[in-house]
Formats: sequence, structure tokens, C-alpha cells
Amino acid sequence: MRLFVLKPDGIGDFILVTGALRLLASELGEENLLICVRSVIVPLAKAQFPNARVIELPTAAERKTVNLFARNLFYCLPLWFKLRMTPVEAAVCFRSMRNYLETFLFYSANTKRFFGCENILLRSRGKKVRSYVDTAVRKLFHPRLMPYPEEAHLPLEVEAHRRVVAEILERSVGPEEVIPRLRSAAEPTEGGVWICAPITEASKVYPLPRWRDIFTELKPELSGKAVLLVGSKDQCGGLGELESLLRSAGIENAKIHLPEDLVELLDLIAAAELVMTVDTAAAHFAAGLDRPCVILFSGLHQGMFAPWQRSTRQRWLLPEPPKEKTKSKWHAGIQPARVAATVRELVQFPSQPPRSAHTSCSG
Repeated sequence: MRLFVLKPDGIGDFILVTGALRLLASELGEENLLICVRSVIVPLAKAQFPNARVIELPTAAERKTVNLFARNLFYCLPLWFKLRMTPVEAAVCFRSMRNYLETFLFYSANTKRFFGCENILLRSRGKKVRSYVDTAVRKLFHPRLMPYPEEAHLPLEVEAHRRVVAEILERSVGPEEVIPRLRSAAEPTEGGVWICAPITEASKVYPLPRWRDIFTELKPELSGKAVLLVGSKDQCGGLGELESLLRSAGIENAKIHLPEDLVELLDLIAAAELVMTVDTAAAHFAAGLDRPCVILFSGLHQGMFAPWQRSTRQRWLLPEPPKEKTKSKWHAGIQPARVAATVRELVQFPSQPPRSAHTSCSG
């Protein structure tokens, strides 16, 4: 069964679907998967699924000089022709918030069988045109769309993937079969490397002075360790500011490291003794690899994308709002001392046996 898989999301979203993809690969043959992902994810997808055919989705996330939809539609025309010329037995879309272009590409697959989850963008009020378009498309192509879950033991996105895969395979699929899993040939480095990925979208950033306070509390544990401040090129400013703050606090063993691509980031995390991050792609990398990781979780998408863990090696710290305040920033509920205490526990007991993966979290 040759399957076209459309996954037009971000990095963390792709990691969340790896469990479902591995299940499809094991039952249908990895060589029968055509996986379509955004350009930045192509190297990672090829590394994780080397026998599959990985197709680049050349969409941009931000408007440059023209209308974003017009720009993306133009760049996707070669992909559209490729899809029409490639017969498959079925197409599946692992995105629950599909825009018009993604819907267009999904139904462009050369097949009569379409699987996916309902488009939850239609739940928003004032989406009459989108609803009319979606209704017309469903009447034309007759896709098998699963209801998006209201609640689950897994993050809702992973549960949605489970339901879709069960429909494709025509059998029941257990939660443990779709838990995200990543592979890397990298081995833990001698002497111990700690990775800190402190920068992400503004609403999820933990203040850099508080990161300095965390590392200051951990000075004894940092002896002999190398600390890599990782991020993308556009995050150099924030990483440089944190590096300066750490040096002013007497922490000299921290340096900026910008991975060339996601495969290098994957291998860095796989070889690290410890990962410290906010609610970002690095958290999903560490969980997918089952590496020791402390995640400062903003809780902005709690239940939908996170928290989740492969074992007790991953600790998602949820905010505890100060009792004396009715309103406060999320990061005010995660004190540096609490983060440091969690790190010490993980470093002291790095070989804890894994347990069943659920969305439960520490703290």
C-alpha cells in the first residue's frame, strides 16, 4: 500500500507524528511512504525514515513581498504536478488545522482514498466561507475524517494521529504504538555536555536573567561540564545576551553553538548528559530520544501538544502562580531554585528505568 503523507507543520509537530509514521512503516513498508514536509524538516525526515521518499513542501511561514497564499501557491505548483503524476493507494494528512493551500495539496494526491482528522479551524466562529469550501470538498472527495479528540491520556495531537492510523490499518491501535520515537547513532560524550535551548517564541521565553540564576545555583554541578547554548541563527542575539550574563556570574564553560541543521541538533541532544529548555522543539527532541531533560513549560498549549514523556527522565515543570497575586506571568510560577533542584535529581539519578509514557509530568 503506497501512502502519501502530508505533514505541513513545524519541527515539534513532526516529532509528535514519528510514532504514527513508524507504525505505518512497519505495517506497510517504509519504502511505500511518501512523506511531504516543510523544507527545514527534510533532512530530519530523511534521517529518521531513510527508506521512505521525502518530498519538500516549499511553503513560507511569513509574508515577504507578496501575498503569502499567492507566494506559497506559486512555489507549490511543481509539487502539485508531481502529486498528480504519482499514483498512490491512499493519502493521509496529519494536520488538524488545515489552511486552504494544505487542503488543496492534500486532495491533489492521485488517489481516491483520503484519511485525516477533522479540520478544527472550522470550530471557530465566523468561518463561514471556510466551512462552505470544506463541505464542498468533502462531498467531492469523500474523505474518511476522524473526529478530533476532546480529551486523552496522550497529547491530543498524538491521540488524533492514533485514530487516523487505526482507520488506515483497519484495526485497533494502542497508545503505546504511536508514542513519538526518534533515532540517533550518537553516543553520550565523555565528561558530560549540558545543552540549554532557552529561546523560542516570545510568549514562551523564560527570562534570561532567570536562566542565569538557574546556572548560578548549579555551579557545583557544572564543574567539568561543557554547556552549549543552542538555537538557530536568528536567535544569536538572545543567546549572546545569555552567554554574557553567565560570564558575568562567573560561569565560563558556556558557549553558543548553532547546529547546521536539525540532524545535528538531534545528535547533540542524543549525546548530551542533560537538556534544559523551554516549551520548544528541543523538548520534543529530548522526549523522543528519551534523554534527561527539564522543560520549563508555559502551559499555553497544555494537553494539545504537551506535556508528554517517554520516561521519568523528562520533567515538565508547570507554573505555580504566586499565592499573593491573582495575575502573573507564567514564568513567575517556575522559580530558578525549583529548576535547579529538578536538575540535581536527574543528574544524580541519570539511569532511572523508563516507565510507560503518559502526559503526566513532574512539578
